[in-house]
Amino acid sequence: MKRMLAAMAVLALAPLGAGPAAAAPNIYHVISSTHGGAYVAVEEGCELTEVFLSSSVGKFAAQPGPVNKQGLTSVFVRVTDTCGPAAAAGGGGVLFEAEAMNMAELVADPRLRHASVSTVMEGTDSDGNPVTVELDATWTGTGELEHTVISSPRHFPEGNVIAVDNNLRRDAIAEVNVEVAGRSVSGTDPAASLELVKANCVEVARPGVEGFFPCFGFPG
Repeated sequence: MKRMLAAMAVLALAPLGAGPAAAAPNIYHVISSTHGGAYVAVEEGCELTEVFLSSSVGKFAAQPGPVNKQGLTSVFVRVTDTCGPAAAAGGGGVLFEAEAMNMAELVADPRLRHASVSTVMEGTDSDGNPVTVELDATWTGTGELEHTVISSPRHFPEGNVIAVDNNLRRDAIAEVNVEVAGRSVSGTDPAASLELVKANCVEVARPGVEGFFPCFGFPG
């Protein structure tokens, strides 16, 4: 990793040409970021309950700088009437909506063979009333482990940037259980997935340039 970063810094500096020395490059690392997503739809009678779930855990660092670990889990629940007038018009009357988010960490196997998250979250319904969401979800890998490496060098008038992503992905089946506001739903997403990204991004500004942060979408 250190050799690769050093080589990338040299490559990024090369196009700057002669002149005053440029500032030291800014280097940002996604040491690892694992994400699991799922969508569950369960229909009982005239009610369709949908659950949109996203959960992740990551380790991040700048150079120099400390390593930061962070989890993030979010859930959105929607219940619609599939038999009412709105359904006849091609839509569905919304009976209930709620969303919640917290810093719960996805627990995942490094090879994406399985993952899970279990947490109690505080959120709000569509009227702004507080709700408590109890979540229990698991992912089981089903497909082959896919591996891709993406290198993205770019040149700007203010400087240069090169980003490298080392990605793993596996198709998965997700089992999701949610309880909120007296409602309970359990379902399966056979088309879920697990992803893991390891990445770094190097910024090299031209001499005298400030505020050059293309790794975060702000070139100059």
